[in-house]
Amino acid sequence: MSPSPAARQHQQQRRELASTTARAAGRMWSDVDTGDIQGSWSSQLAAVVAMLTQAQVTAARQAEPWLNQQLGTSDSNGQVVPEAFSGHSSDGRLLSGMLMYPAWVALSRIKQGLSLAASMASGAAFLDLLVRTQVADAGRAADSVGMAARTEIAGHERVVGLPACGRCIILAGRLYRWSDHFLRHPRCDCTMQPVTTEEWRSRRPDNNPRDLFAQMSSDQQTKAFGQAGAQAIRDGADVGQVVNARRGMTTATAYGQQVRSTTEGTTRRGQFGRYRTGEDGTLQQRSDSELTRQSGQRYRSAQTPRLMPEEIYARAEDREHAIRLLRQYGYLRSQ
Repeated sequence: MSPSPAARQHQQQRRELASTTARAAGRMWSDVDTGDIQGSWSSQLAAVVAMLTQAQVTAARQAEPWLNQQLGTSDSNGQVVPEAFSGHSSDGRLLSGMLMYPAWVALSRIKQGLSLAASMASGAAFLDLLVRTQVADAGRAADSVGMAARTEIAGHERVVGLPACGRCIILAGRLYRWSDHFLRHPRCDCTMQPVTTEEWRSRRPDNNPRDLFAQMSSDQQTKAFGQAGAQAIRDGADVGQVVNARRGMTTATAYGQQVRSTTEGTTRRGQFGRYRTGEDGTLQQRSDSELTRQSGQRYRSAQTPRLMPEEIYARAEDREHAIRLLRQYGYLRSQ
C-alpha cells in the first residue's frame, strides 16, 4: 500500500512547519551578543520557548483533521489534546532547559579552540536540530494517540519522504502495530499512515525502500548510502543489507591483508551467518564447524569476515565478479 496523497500532504505540512520554526529560532540566535553568549541567549529564551511551544501545538492539532480525512469518519474514543504535546521535549524535559544547550555548545567549542564564528555556527546547528526534532516529535506523538483512540486502526505504515537517510529508507512502507514505538533519529521527518484492521488483514507487511531508491538522484543515493553502497544497490544488492552492514563496520585480517568488513549479519541469526553461497550459486546452510562463539558473544558467528561493499568493489575483477561477491556476502538474494 503506497502512502496516500493525504499522507504525503500531511508529511509535507509538518516538514514545512518544522522548517519555518527552525528558521525563526535561527534568526533569534543570530541576535545573540557574542560577548555574553549565555546571558544574551537566556534573555531571549522565553520568546524561543513560546514560539516552539506554539509550533508543537500546531503540529499536534493537525492530527485529528488528518485522521478524519484518512478514515472518512470522526468516530473515536476520544480526541487528541494538542496542548498536551507542547511545552516539553519528547523525552520529558522542559523546553527552557533543553533550549539552553545551543549556548553551552557554542561556549564548549570556544573552549576547545574553535573560532568564534565556527562556535556560533555549531550552536546554530544544534538549535536547528532541537527545534525540528521537537516539532516533528510532537506531531508524531499526537498522530499516534489519535490512532490509538480509533479502534478500527490496527497499526501504521511508515511514510518516508525524500531526501532521506539510509536508515529511514530501509523502513519505508513497513507496517507497525498501533502500540509500537516510532523509530526516528534527530531531525527525522518521517510520518505514519493509519492502517485499518481490514487493510492489515488483506496484505502482508511490505517494504519498498527500492522504490524510494529509484526515485533518488545519483547524488542523493551517494549521500544516503555512500558511493560503494549506492553502487551495490544499483547492481541489485538488498538495500537493508547494505545499510545494516555499516552498523558493525570494522577491519579484519583476511586473505593475507587488512580488509573492510562488518560484524552485522554474521551470527547464526543473520543472513550471512546462516547461509553461504555454494559453487553453483545457491544458498547453503552453514555447518556448525563454520561457526564459532567468541568470548562475550550470545550467538555463534561465521568465521569468515563479511566484506563491506567498498571492499568487494575494490577486489572485483569485473561487474559479474562484483555481483557474485555481493551475493556471496549476503547483499544480494539469488533469483
